Amino acid sequence: MGEATMTLEAAAFEALRHFRHLDESNAAIHCGGVRFSPITFQLARALVDFDRDNEKDPDVAAVAAHDGSYDWDRGR
Repeated sequence: MGEATMTLEAAAFEALRHFRHLDESNAAIHCGGVRFSPITFQLARALVDFDRDNEKDPDVAAVAAHDGSYDWDRGR
């Protein structure tokens, strides 16, 4: 079997997508609005810090639109 490789940036995008969809599904289960978790915000911020062009990514933009609109849930 060959070894699968991925850049750290690509891995961070996959993690962001995972946590974004997890947060959105959690909101849907509870019939509430989406409140992204701290890890989701931190991944989006780190991707933008790494490369400003990443802010154009739809996943990053969706999370960034919520940044600062509510206090982070530190209990997660």
